[in-house]
Amino acid sequence: MVDESVTVKGSPVRSLQKFIDAELSAEQREAVFRSLPPEFASRFRSPILATETVPLHMLNRFTEEAARAAGQPLDQFARRAGRSGAEDAIKGVYRFFAMVMTPAALIEKASKMWSGFYNRGTMQIAEQTDRSVTVRVTNFPAEPAGCARIGGWAERAIEMTGAKNVHSQHGSCIAKGGNCCEWKIVWS
Repeated sequence: MVDESVTVKGSPVRSLQKFIDAELSAEQREAVFRSLPPEFASRFRSPILATETVPLHMLNRFTEEAARAAGQPLDQFARRAGRSGAEDAIKGVYRFFAMVMTPAALIEKASKMWSGFYNRGTMQIAEQTDRSVTVRVTNFPAEPAGCARIGGWAERAIEMTGAKNVHSQHGSCIAKGGNCCEWKIVWS
């Protein structure tokens, strides 16, 4: 059962729209829009305002249908979409701040901003070392598309601090019966 009450703000939606526009041909994008409920196809065809909210499930469905239209595995497509979203979100003066922060400090900042983007769930750092951080999300209706986007976002955000060889591994997952979602992000 999908919880339609969980929403995401417009900024991550806009980043995904940009990624899909860059990755898919016009014909592929039309196939995506045809596969969505008409009211969301109409919304996703137009620019989304940063202050708007969209059901999280529809953002995940948008990601799934775009991966299908591109002929790519969902995990790979959504991870690249997440990386692109971090690139889109951390620009201008924020890029400078990212460059001077440690990876753990950047993730800590992101966890504090979570509730500004999602109306449910909590993100926190579960563990950290010199070369890794484990991020935990609780009270959130996880879906594979969203989990892959979050992992990709975390990887790229940490790379933007200057860390090298960044990789995330999604361990516990709510979508697979876990009581939380965890990503261990390691770097050198």
